[in-house]
Amino acid sequence: MRNGVPVRPAERLHGRPLKDSSGRSLLFSGSGGRYLAVRGTWNTRVELGRRDVPCASSVGLEGWGGMPLEESHLRYGGSGSFILDLQGIDAFLFARAKLFQDSTGRAAVTALGLARPDTQYLRVGAAGAPPTPHHPGGEVLEQSLLWGPQLSGESWTVSGHLPAGSDCSVRTPLTVPSEPALLESRSVYSHTAFLARERGRPPGSHLLRLWSATGELNALDVVSEFARVNRLESYAVRIFARYTGSGDPTRVIGRVLRRLPSRRMTTVGEATALASECEFRLTPGQELHCYGTYYPRRSVDWEALRGGKPYEPRGHIHMELRGLPVGANQHAVSHLRELIVTPATECFALINPVSEVVRIEPVVKRGEQLLSRCSGRVVVEDLGSQVWSWAP
Repeated sequence: MRNGVPVRPAERLHGRPLKDSSGRSLLFSGSGGRYLAVRGTWNTRVELGRRDVPCASSVGLEGWGGMPLEESHLRYGGSGSFILDLQGIDAFLFARAKLFQDSTGRAAVTALGLARPDTQYLRVGAAGAPPTPHHPGGEVLEQSLLWGPQLSGESWTVSGHLPAGSDCSVRTPLTVPSEPALLESRSVYSHTAFLARERGRPPGSHLLRLWSATGELNALDVVSEFARVNRLESYAVRIFARYTGSGDPTRVIGRVLRRLPSRRMTTVGEATALASECEFRLTPGQELHCYGTYYPRRSVDWEALRGGKPYEPRGHIHMELRGLPVGANQHAVSHLRELIVTPATECFALINPVSEVVRIEPVVKRGEQLLSRCSGRVVVEDLGSQVWSWAP
């Protein structure tokens, strides 16, 4: 409103953001252009669910690898948590609007009122970083402790990139030596959960031990099946695994982009050729930490390219290898494709229902329509049909 009069989006898209009358859509300007943020709510259960998925049971995680997980993980994921989905598969598929600043997403969730002023958040998930003169870029594992409402704080975010001539990634902190602040540059996508801290264990938090007494178990399939059985439509997942050294090793399949796409994908092979995917084993003394999110994401063009297959049906999850040094044939940081649990594997999954999701898409205005800057599809048919006002 301006002096009690609704503001039309055509009047001003730069400067202060505009909210629609529902308070769930936000038009704003950020690095690289204009964005539309839409807040959605998924019907995901927050009470403790049944743990009747085969090979999963409730256990404790205290003392894992010497880490104080009670402080660093188990107390995060309470009410007020939310998922931020910025950009997405369309930026990769169409090779457009690939670069953005992380602050763009944080500003949007703040303007939508999701970031509480008195709450600490553990932010975990997956993203990408572009190469710059000061950083090699790569697949990003987000992990930071932030305070509302500005969402600034401490970060342990890292990226995994492929050195020249190598098929396996190396780890690089997402900072530069001369400037300890977190690098803002991101590329293609950022799918992360902001998990609110609780005094104790968050209600509805599911802590599972994944084990196999005789054969092998696919951890991602078990987590996905557990969520389906317990009607968790939207959630954050953290997986921890290590090999005990007393039998068949834990197997991991990871994938790292060799470079950012330069043109629109027309075949699955083009997408596959951009990545280095390899399988490796954990060794005793190494730990795998994996963070990601899931909700029913949709991308019409991606599903058409993939013959109807949905985007990341088991969640978008990245991983980091910790503990003993990374071997020559291991990914240090990568997208997690598969995690095969053997009888000699200790593996835990921490699942937190998250009902609030903010999806942000880069847009361009054409008349009274908003179009995706990636796909060109119409995102908003008629801007004039909605009542917009200045966001506080």
